[in-house]
Amino acid sequence: MLSKLDQVVVSPAEYSALAFHGAEAYHRDFPEVRGEGDSPEDAAARLAGLLARTLDSAPSHWRREHLERAIEDVRAFVNRDRA
Repeated sequence: MLSKLDQVVVSPAEYSALAFHGAEAYHRDFPEVRGEGDSPEDAAARLAGLLARTLDSAPSHWRREHLERAIEDVRAFVNRDRA
């Protein structure tokens, strides 16, 4: 399966109360699930973990496959410079 890195969206996350600047990541197919971290890679890794936690509660086989594709996209984004 070919991963689609353009499906992962990363934006700056600013936490004014903590004076912390980091990143926030989400997959275009699941914008309601967002990972946060110190860097885009950290945020995407957190996002992959959050998406993986929802696999067991997927209401259908189709939805589970959709989640698995999104997780692969996000993991490919995290590992894009290592290949």
